[in-house]
Amino acid sequence: MTEARRHRRHIDRHGRGMLGPLSRPSTFAPRGLPLQRSAAAQFDEVVAIEVTRLEKRLPQVVTRVEFAIEDVPNLDGHVGEVPLTHSSGGTSHEPYRIVVFRRPIELRAERTGHTLPWLVRSALVHELADVLALSPEQIDPDFDPDDE
Repeated sequence: MTEARRHRRHIDRHGRGMLGPLSRPSTFAPRGLPLQRSAAAQFDEVVAIEVTRLEKRLPQVVTRVEFAIEDVPNLDGHVGEVPLTHSSGGTSHEPYRIVVFRRPIELRAERTGHTLPWLVRSALVHELADVLALSPEQIDPDFDPDDE
């Protein structure tokens, strides 16, 4: 095997994780090594953690709300700042639906320096407060908008 070919097997592939013998199953790692998760998978995990935390705090309220994640909002006819969340529904026959938009939250986190979990938590608390006509402090007493 040539030197160039041996070196090429272990290149990082532009942030997409290792490729080659390191990631394959072996006797020391029967399932193989975990590969790098995508940004969408990491975001989904952050939202799931924050929704679970809110469900523990307000189980009777959050059962009336359905959460979803989309990459970007539909901005047809929208004027102003790009929304981080959107809510709809809330009739006697259907639950409220809160959609969290991944890319606007990720970009805002990069631009403002806030951490992703804090920004997701902030967006969810404010949207739930709007949907349920409560204050953010009633949704999450520990939440401080000036915390970060």
